[in-house]
Amino acid sequence: MPKLRILKPILKPLSCALTIALVTTTMPPVAAQTNSYHINCQTMISLSQGARLTYRISGSLPETTAAETPQNPIGTSMTLTVQWRDQNGRVQTLLNGSLLRNYEQLAPDADYSQLPFEGTFRGQPNNGDRLYGTPASVHGLYVSLRSTSRQAQQMQIVHYVRPNEYVRSTIGTCQTENDDLDAAIDEQLAVLQEQLQAGDWAAADRETRRLLAPESALLPPFDPALVQPELIRAVDQMWLTASNRRFGLSVQLRFWQEALAAHPNNREAAVNVFRDRVGWKLASPRTGVDFISSDWLNESELTYSLQAPEGHLPWAGVSDEVVRSVAVPPPEVHCGSCTVDAMQLRNERFYTYIPQLMERVESSLSLPTY
Repeated sequence: MPKLRILKPILKPLSCALTIALVTTTMPPVAAQTNSYHINCQTMISLSQGARLTYRISGSLPETTAAETPQNPIGTSMTLTVQWRDQNGRVQTLLNGSLLRNYEQLAPDADYSQLPFEGTFRGQPNNGDRLYGTPASVHGLYVSLRSTSRQAQQMQIVHYVRPNEYVRSTIGTCQTENDDLDAAIDEQLAVLQEQLQAGDWAAADRETRRLLAPESALLPPFDPALVQPELIRAVDQMWLTASNRRFGLSVQLRFWQEALAAHPNNREAAVNVFRDRVGWKLASPRTGVDFISSDWLNESELTYSLQAPEGHLPWAGVSDEVVRSVAVPPPEVHCGSCTVDAMQLRNERFYTYIPQLMERVESSLSLPTY
């Protein structure tokens, strides 16, 4: 690879297998200019032995297209935070709000196509549009944003950890913030707020599942496009407030992180530890014959009161009525595997959905607010 400009602040090595070429620095973001919109982006890089790097970007971008803003005039209003999580779940912040700069300004003579981004994220030889770098990297840390419908929707990171040795992130998503979205979220949250204030834990639990996983409850559909970090943060805060911090997504996230730290290489074991901690495991065998249920509690067996274990609500399962609709389809529907499908929906879904949900919660709670 051709030699790229190397930016050289002091390197602080970490006591881990991979030396991360970063120094911690905090710089306040520049105030957003007019005709701009806020974005929050996240992506990650999985490393050996269960470790990972997480990259979060927040700031402002112009509403105009790249062709109308060839010099990235407000690129300096974006900041980057980088966290390292080791195989035991310990987290270290490597960069905290470090300023991102337009790469054309950092390296005006570089061949931008030589940065090893993938596909549409790769720059053109003489065009560094929507390419950014941070001066807080010794060997180079680069960000590529790519636009859809006039706004940046995805990003990718290339991070040089040593000269000529880099790691590349998965494609990350960017969430935009606007008044219409906030109004739509507020409207949907009004029902949940009323239920929690009334202490109707069962109804609030079903409504929360409708908001976060619409397929898990037989309620009016919810637009999945509204499942944004703002929504997740608001739902969590409502549960925390109503339960005096006994229930909520952030409470569950804490227990999930402890379970992951105990079983970093066994996701199923971590899910089981989490299940036991929040009280979702069946305490004693059921008396009736039940071929569909497992040792996980069903919806009707949950404890909908403040006497429930910490983190017991909101539940991450599928409503009983949804399971029954799969197990016992209408008479005109012939299904040879309906019972098996219901068993998988009720039991195996936990092992897929809980890690995904906790990852979304962690991402949402870590993003800055405005």
